[in-house]
Amino acid sequence: MNDILPGTHFESRKDVKDAQLHKEREAGISWGRDDEDERAADAIVLSNGYADDVDQWNEITYTGAGGQTRNSSQQTSDQSWDNYGNASLRRSRIKGNCVRVIRGSKGERAYSPGSGYRYDGLYEIVADWSETGRAGFQICRFKLRRLADERQELTSVERQVQDMLDRRGQHLTEDSADDAVSRRRTTTVERIVRDTAVVRRVKRWHNFACQVCGLSLAVGADGRSYAEGAHIHALGGPDGGPDVDSNVLCLCPNCHVQLDRGALYLTDDLRVVNRFARGGAPRSAPLRTVEQHRIEKRFIRAHRRFWGIQEQSLNS
Repeated sequence: MNDILPGTHFESRKDVKDAQLHKEREAGISWGRDDEDERAADAIVLSNGYADDVDQWNEITYTGAGGQTRNSSQQTSDQSWDNYGNASLRRSRIKGNCVRVIRGSKGERAYSPGSGYRYDGLYEIVADWSETGRAGFQICRFKLRRLADERQELTSVERQVQDMLDRRGQHLTEDSADDAVSRRRTTTVERIVRDTAVVRRVKRWHNFACQVCGLSLAVGADGRSYAEGAHIHALGGPDGGPDVDSNVLCLCPNCHVQLDRGALYLTDDLRVVNRFARGGAPRSAPLRTVEQHRIEKRFIRAHRRFWGIQEQSLNS
């Protein structure tokens, strides 16, 4: 499981289980026994399982288990803290354990995969409480916050260091973790941030050809091509965009820089506008798209807001 990066896509719940990211084939909460032989959650699936769920990417308000009939997202009775799933999530909150979050295609459209399931990394459970849900029944609620990308990588490094030390019969110390992190930070973190599983998938969909200008850069005698993954709503900070397919474009380096500097922007109908085209007037052209790559308007609009751009109707 250590080598599975956030953004990795799976076709089915069975594939998620086979990857050891989640123990269940249907239930939303996965749990096991902790070091004190208590039930503790290790993963959740977020895919429109409960009407009261709220997904804002960096922060999730998650509804616990129980109180529903099979294959329904509507509550028909109260939830209880005696439910194994709810008790295990509360236990992980108390113990400070993070949980893996897997999003399914039926969840919040902007943050969910177009099909199947996607592993989206580690989240910390920061609060739990009971309240009356939309249907009028008591529900168990959990607030989760996504760990920053660097913290996710450091956690992964520490796990790998501990695995190595376990084989030697030793224990993880602060010095051994720091030493491993310092050796790997310059390579591993850069790879995750700049060439994530999501970015690689988008580039493959477009066969490494720029969605703006169509350029495909040949970089090897064996026919290898080069392209970059560009986030429309830039990553980073509490207001940053998510690393999801619908927020990523496949671009050549030139168009990537222009997008990042606001020289290029997208209209809601997926036209690319060059604000500083030679000749004075902005020019637009259709964005190159493929069927499986869904692009969300909210990220396009966030990019325009950042650069103070009012969308124009350009058809040239």
